[in-house]
Amino acid sequence: MSKEQERALARIVILNRVDPERVRYNQVIDHDMHEVTYIGQFLDGVSPARARIITAKLSDLDPDALPALIEEACANCDCLVARGERDLILAAQIRERFNIPGDTVAKVLPIRDKLTMRMSVRGSTVRQPAFWSLAQYKRASGRIPLHQTLVLKPRLDAASNGIWIGSRNELDARVETLRETDWLVEEYIPGDILHLDGLLQGGKLDILQASKYVNTCFSYAAGSALGSTQIENPEWASTAVTELSRLLNYSDGGFHLEMIVDGNGQPHFLEFAGRIGGAYIAEAFELKTGVNLHHADLRCAIGETANVVLGRGAQDMFGWFLFPYGANLDCGSVRQTFDDQFVRCLINAQPTRPDVPSYSEIHSPFCGIVRKPSSCEDVIHEIVRHVTAVPVASAS
Repeated sequence: MSKEQERALARIVILNRVDPERVRYNQVIDHDMHEVTYIGQFLDGVSPARARIITAKLSDLDPDALPALIEEACANCDCLVARGERDLILAAQIRERFNIPGDTVAKVLPIRDKLTMRMSVRGSTVRQPAFWSLAQYKRASGRIPLHQTLVLKPRLDAASNGIWIGSRNELDARVETLRETDWLVEEYIPGDILHLDGLLQGGKLDILQASKYVNTCFSYAAGSALGSTQIENPEWASTAVTELSRLLNYSDGGFHLEMIVDGNGQPHFLEFAGRIGGAYIAEAFELKTGVNLHHADLRCAIGETANVVLGRGAQDMFGWFLFPYGANLDCGSVRQTFDDQFVRCLINAQPTRPDVPSYSEIHSPFCGIVRKPSSCEDVIHEIVRHVTAVPVASAS
């Protein structure tokens, strides 16, 4: 059998928890050539004539006790694709169980487990906050000033869910009932939070775009609006990406690297994700660079090479904003007021309630993309003020 014939017979399983229209899997994976099965949520728009569809809540799946239909699909597949942050370990466990080629649990943990991530990059020239496992923190806390600000993080959650920031004095009381293996503690470093997004292939950085958050993911999880604006790439950005990804053993696919830039302009490593950033990061990236990150990342995931063509983008900077589920807004005149800046404006009267804090437009009452010749930060702030947002409690 030729290599092309083997490729024509590939059985591909996709674990999906986002609107497939955001990724458009069918534009990369030939659904007539391959036998494709989707497992997950929001699959109403996928044509059952071209793919098998199995509806499931991915967060409820046990890799060792899968429902019969899912077990059969995974046991007989050649390629298992999962590009959502919360699905990386599940997919790795399923691969190991059924001997499916691809990332193993050991390969995924450095980009998924926040403590393993911190430990993996200790030899980097890139600064990072001081950190402790929860057990280490309990032994060392007496040597930390009572009023020092610290960050408590769950090791395996995402989207800033479960993160707490406060003084050592407050933290000591909070951690008594927590399971030590599930948490880590970090030094809090104030500053601007940047996210660096792009694509790696064979460990080589193909493309990179830096952006600055407007507000924080932490405050979004607590009910406030979140936004981001593209900026010129800092001089240190490429080196940080290549060095950190090498230490984390991540060489192929999209990435989302978050860095804190302190008051002295020094960058500090915050977190690395081996997948595409959420919200409208990919859409803004494509508007700026001409490169569809979802498609490039998906090609890497199925073992193909992504052809990244540079120089097709725009001179303008693009930004995005997103309000969390439950936000109380008045969007009556916002389209007309900011019409010149909007690239996309979605007012959703009945967003879907998320299980955990989500950056997906289907869960947001109001979100969009804007453009300006330079930073979009000011217009994002103006939009937020215009709709008179009232902070809400986390939807988790």
